[in-house]
Amino acid sequence: MKYIFRKHKKIQTGAIAFYTILIAFSITCLYPLIWLILNSFKTNSELFNNPWGITTNPVFENYTTAWVAGKIGISFLNSAFVAVSSMLITIIIASMAAFAITRLKWKLSGVVLGFFLLGVMIPIHSTLIPLFMIFNKIKLTNSYMALILPYVAFALPASIFILTGFMSTIPRDIEEAVIIDGGSMARIFWRIIFPLSKSPIATISIFNFASMWNELMFALIFMSDPNKMTLPVSLTRFKGQYSTNWTVQLSAIVIMVIPSITIYLFLSDRIIESMTIGAVKG
Repeated sequence: MKYIFRKHKKIQTGAIAFYTILIAFSITCLYPLIWLILNSFKTNSELFNNPWGITTNPVFENYTTAWVAGKIGISFLNSAFVAVSSMLITIIIASMAAFAITRLKWKLSGVVLGFFLLGVMIPIHSTLIPLFMIFNKIKLTNSYMALILPYVAFALPASIFILTGFMSTIPRDIEEAVIIDGGSMARIFWRIIFPLSKSPIATISIFNFASMWNELMFALIFMSDPNKMTLPVSLTRFKGQYSTNWTVQLSAIVIMVIPSITIYLFLSDRIIESMTIGAVKG
């Protein structure tokens, strides 16, 4: 009886320590976001005089100034178009490529997969100068395609890797039954394999959207038209010659992080599901 009591007490102590570490880690991650939101409603003087306090007179005009005067509204739409378009194109191409590699029988499937995975070892910004020279020669700079093409190209390797790992676990009995009923490979992909892959698709959607939404260097180099600039580039507009309107810039940053957090909240359950699939099958 004493042994059971000691063991139970030991388990409780371990659980308390574990959850204490998780809570501390969560506070560490959430505190910068909370600080950012609280200070976005202050004036510059309040920010410097009391950066850790809560303002009693919130300044909502900071968001209006950021959206209109800072042209964050236009940049928000530009970023949304580029990021969403790149993400959707990546999902379609990566899922089709993963389907062809894992579900079709052909000799070079492994070689093609290895070729795609070579892209993981290439840093995206190492191609900045060559791509700028190519795009400038073919008159593609200062266009949305100058951002969409590199974003899709560098998102494909990891996306294909994740999707091939999942699609290889799907039993072939399902597609064999569809083939017997006279179904085509296109029907197998769109009606069976693609819907079953919604968990890994949600995973790659979140990671790809976050990286595309926050990317700066390509957008800074390839876009010179103020009406086509994305959000990360527009944030630099708040920096004047002698000073910076910090609270308005904090408001713009809050606007920028909202889409990434929203997408994660909607798709987080799918990520957890995709992570536990392998454990359940094992």
